Amino acid sequence: MKALPNTLSLEEIKTKDPFLGSLLEYLASLRPGEIYLVGGYLRDYFLGDIPTDIDFITSIYPESLAKEVASRYEGKSFLLYEEDKSYRVVVDGESERRTLDFAPIKGLSVEEDLSYRDFTINAMAMDVDRLIEEKSLRLPRDLIDKHYGWRDLYRGILRECHNEAFLMDPVRLVRALRFRHLLDMEFEDRTLNHMKKYAPLITKVPGERITVELLETLLSTNTSSIFSELESTGLLQYLFPDLTESVGLEQNAYHHLDVWSHTLLTLEELDRLLSKPEETYPDFALEIQEHMLKTLQDLQPRSSFLRLAALYHDAGKAATYSLDETGRIHFYDHQKQSVEAVLRLSERMRLSRKATGYLRRTVAYHMDIGFALSEKASPRTLRKMISRMGEELVDIILMSTADRIATRGPLTTQEGLQRYMAFCGDLLQEYYREKETAPLIGGKELMDELSLPEGPLIGEILQEIRLAQLEGAVNSRKEALGLARDLIEKGKG
Repeated sequence: MKALPNTLSLEEIKTKDPFLGSLLEYLASLRPGEIYLVGGYLRDYFLGDIPTDIDFITSIYPESLAKEVASRYEGKSFLLYEEDKSYRVVVDGESERRTLDFAPIKGLSVEEDLSYRDFTINAMAMDVDRLIEEKSLRLPRDLIDKHYGWRDLYRGILRECHNEAFLMDPVRLVRALRFRHLLDMEFEDRTLNHMKKYAPLITKVPGERITVELLETLLSTNTSSIFSELESTGLLQYLFPDLTESVGLEQNAYHHLDVWSHTLLTLEELDRLLSKPEETYPDFALEIQEHMLKTLQDLQPRSSFLRLAALYHDAGKAATYSLDETGRIHFYDHQKQSVEAVLRLSERMRLSRKATGYLRRTVAYHMDIGFALSEKASPRTLRKMISRMGEELVDIILMSTADRIATRGPLTTQEGLQRYMAFCGDLLQEYYREKETAPLIGGKELMDELSLPEGPLIGEILQEIRLAQLEGAVNSRKEALGLARDLIEKGKG
């Protein structure tokens, strides 16, 4: 059972969320007709959280209301969905951005509107005028809650609003997994049965909508638990078809789990690394945290896409499975097949070019660190590896470390793991040293000074100059140009 409050007080809201307290009073002063606070804000507020997103439904045309609110709070309003004429207001506060959605009431009443929603815990509403007039509401008595969302929230039960909830919008199948784990709830039996029954419908959902839901899911710090239910609900074969053959696929003696179970454990270890990088790479914890917060697409952080890459890092193993004459299992060049699989996923999800390139590189290079370590690479080889991986080096180190920790077969040793992480630490050390060392010359300068045309040769020469600079062989712009001339004379490129 979850501890929920007995009352909803205006003064308490103004204390816990001053922005919403002020907004509710302002909305009531406009006398806009019926207006209700609905959905996720109420759910999370009852659980003790203060969401940044706030949803309202109203009996009047939302555009005028949104414009009034945007003007009052110095925000921006715009049309969110043409089909229902809903509007969004974005307000940038001192410490955070607040997003306010205003939508018309669907149907003839607020009760009918709530019936169209996904889960009962998201189908509660509060009359704004009533709260302002009475100052305090009794819970759950004074809520509009015909589907008993309060009761389900209290009991920790995730239940669909009606039998056709998933038929109306199959993307709710993915959302159900996220809510269950995010809120630590259990599926109601009928809801779980309907998820299994309607799992094939997820293929009918446009890729863009799947992307939005998946990226929200990938913000979780517990993605392994969420994705572990993809198989049991039947969603795996429809959402990630390239991963289905990895379930139960046996591996060699370096692994103690089948491919799918190993993938889930890799995700679990990656979540731990992302949450507490100081436990594994204490000298670079702050840099790692800042790096993973950088966005790649739709304000989504790199960490979300890294989790997606980890989900697909071994997707090519089923296609490359082989046995040698001794019965030993091999997956030669499986990373190439994994890259092809993650690119197919990217196309289905309609990911941006930037996000697609990120997934391609992180999956393609996820084994390079292990190869370099086993071959006792020279410092120059390591610098070339850093140059090749570029901005993805930190991401690849985190994923490959998680992959290595999740590999616990009889041929793996603790000594080998420690050696691996020490090597990754050296890579991070060199990577950040390089970032702090300004290049001696740029591409345009090189072309101007030596009258060279634009092309791949410029990049090759710059890389050689950079390596020589980091090794201490060249220390000035003049020496860099001299090296460039030598390389051209020797037929570089």
